[in-house]
Amino acid sequence: MLEQQRYHPVRSILVLAWPAVLEMCLHTVYWICDAAMVMRLGAREASAVEYAATILFGIINTCGALGIGVNSLVARFVGGKDHQSAGLVAGQAISASLAITSALLLVMGLFGRSFFLWAIKDGPTAALTAEYFYITVFSGGVFIFLIMVINGAIRGLGNTRVPMFIALAANVFNIFFDYVLIFGKLGFPALGVKGAALATGTAQVLGLAIGVLYLYRRRRDLALSRLSFFPLQKPVLKGIFRISIPLGLEELVNNSARILSATWVAALGPISFAAGAATLAAESFSFMPGYAFAIAATTLVGQRLGAGRADEAERTGILSTYMALIMMSALALVFYFCPRQIMSVFDPPEAEVLSLGIACLRVAALEQPFIAVALTLAGALKGAGDTRGPLATMFIASFFIRLPLTYLVVYVFKLDVTFTWWVTVLQYLVAMLLMLRRYRRTRWEQLAHKPSFAPAEK
Repeated sequence: MLEQQRYHPVRSILVLAWPAVLEMCLHTVYWICDAAMVMRLGAREASAVEYAATILFGIINTCGALGIGVNSLVARFVGGKDHQSAGLVAGQAISASLAITSALLLVMGLFGRSFFLWAIKDGPTAALTAEYFYITVFSGGVFIFLIMVINGAIRGLGNTRVPMFIALAANVFNIFFDYVLIFGKLGFPALGVKGAALATGTAQVLGLAIGVLYLYRRRRDLALSRLSFFPLQKPVLKGIFRISIPLGLEELVNNSARILSATWVAALGPISFAAGAATLAAESFSFMPGYAFAIAATTLVGQRLGAGRADEAERTGILSTYMALIMMSALALVFYFCPRQIMSVFDPPEAEVLSLGIACLRVAALEQPFIAVALTLAGALKGAGDTRGPLATMFIASFFIRLPLTYLVVYVFKLDVTFTWWVTVLQYLVAMLLMLRRYRRTRWEQLAHKPSFAPAEK
């Protein structure tokens, strides 16, 4: 696909995007099934799981931005037919991620419980939250970070099918054991929140095993060898982190805003928080095209620039954005006109959770076109090695729009949870406008080259 006689951007985008869409769909189906099953335990349990998951995956996604950096760099080297350097980037990033994973386990193990007791004022909810967090982390949940880095290397090759299969295996395992362990089926005890945590954590062990096995079997595609992993090479790591650190900061900004918002919304009570959590789970369906086309744009833009084709790189980013916009707008119509049918999937025991969720989902429908444009253009810029633009955009939209307005809604005007969704509509509108401005000002012809660092010879 990389070096056809003639580059067909729409076909290339779709070839990469459809497995990514399915991968996102698998993650979303798991999230919705998990939320729906936990929701049946009650609003307190649902709030505990959602808050713990927000913290855990916020931390992991911040570090997992390393995978996006690897995707961008591997794609640039593959586009320039330098597979040796591509393999060195992948190997060094995996070795670095092992060290970071060890540090994460230590920090989360020491400080997790005290944080939840401080952040959540309701004692039983805080205890359930800490329980879910620790079981998920130490049963394998922390390995999601390693999976993200491995997936980034695989996508850089132009292969989005394997990450899809990893997601399929992990999420089928997760959903099955969620049902078995939460409700006590097939002879297992009913573990409730503990069961949800065990299913989530152990599923990641399976996903990691599949990713490692694939890299081992296809190690020649990336020219991987022992020297790709050790010793660590400062010029290579410097090049990887130069791209990845702004991505990590972007995730940190995004997740900090989401965690703070979730903490403030929790002050509205378990009913409001559960309604917001159910809405977010339902809305996540619409993110699939945005994330998928962003992944395709990151890979293809990087590959075209590595091949010296700046005009094709720029056009690929624009076409990816149009395609994401069409798909997410269609889903927005479904959200707006069929919210009751969607929210009924969660079947919450409290009727007020359902009614609030319906109202929230209708508001969330309005932000879908803005998210599509912002996500996909950001993905294209990341493929070009521009990670500072998306960081600046996220910082402005989160800390100057989302957080101050959410605080006003919750603590000053004391409005209901639906108004927090109006805040996110405005947040993504601002993000979209900033990303459009950044993309139009990019000088693509100056980016048509491989990354500047020079890995040592193996």
